Amino acid sequence: MHEHTEHTRGPESAPGPAAGTTLGTAVLRIAAAVEEHAEDEAERASSAALAIPHTHGSVAVASATNRLLTRVEGLAVGIEYIPVCRRVARGVGVLARWETLKAKGPAPDPLGNWSYMRDLAHLARDMVRVLRDDRTEKRPKVFVGRPGMPPLTPGTP
Repeated sequence: MHEHTEHTRGPESAPGPAAGTTLGTAVLRIAAAVEEHAEDEAERASSAALAIPHTHGSVAVASATNRLLTRVEGLAVGIEYIPVCRRVARGVGVLARWETLKAKGPAPDPLGNWSYMRDLAHLARDMVRVLRDDRTEKRPKVFVGRPGMPPLTPGTP
């Protein structure tokens, strides 16, 4: 015998905690949190890769390179999402560097793989900076502080 669960609505006078939040706002908050997490992970992967000495084994370099390639690919998509008219010169530059690194790959010399990994680490850091700068520019300014006077809010004439 199957049990049947009946879903009932609570009283309209006591809406839930999400009643004042639209679905779009909630999705945007989640997306922003996911983006920030991806940026933090890219920074951690960059820092770890830059700490690997050139004398370290090829397995560690290959592992770090794979992590960085994954992170940089995702960051590049985020930068491409920024409208071209609003994309800063640094954003255009990092995308061009990414295309160059993808096309060339590591150099055939003894330090080629290690240098390629370091190039990816620096590129990931620059990409994170571009994305964070763009996000900061999009945020509305809450108020403008003035020494010795009350702050100006965005609605103040």
